[in-house]
Amino acid sequence: MGLNFNVPINGDKFVDKLKLKEQSEKLFNCHMEISGFYNDFAKSFGLTYAALKVLAIIYEIPDCSQKIIIQYTYLPKQTVNAIIKNLNKKGIIAPLTELDPDKRNKLIKLTKEGKTFVKNVITKAKEIEYKALDSLGEERRNLLISAVEQFKSNLKYNTKEDIK
Repeated sequence: MGLNFNVPINGDKFVDKLKLKEQSEKLFNCHMEISGFYNDFAKSFGLTYAALKVLAIIYEIPDCSQKIIIQYTYLPKQTVNAIIKNLNKKGIIAPLTELDPDKRNKLIKLTKEGKTFVKNVITKAKEIEYKALDSLGEERRNLLISAVEQFKSNLKYNTKEDIK
């Protein structure tokens, strides 16, 4: 008697669980390697990957706050606070200014030197990303984006369903 790796998913639809496992591992490995690229890229500028993500948000959003950074990066508040303090010490971020009367929400601005530094870093990152995307061709780029968006939606939906 052979092993049955076909399992019901979503009612009557059967899938090969072994094949899904293999594909999931490939996807995970790709994700880790892409993260590794960004980590190495950030290190080449004396940054962490998390700091690179924070700086990208600050660069793209003119009136940026810690709350906005947390929303876009999914980093914990403590991590964002530590990154901002470190970037402030390095002279990349100006002292924070308060936005709210309760003084908890603060505006984050780049210093003049910080703007130059971050523009250089983000421009280089975008050039590399654009080359990689361009090499796929428009049709494959659109398929990739569509597939990743659908995967993200499915993860979000299934996570909500399976946690109940």
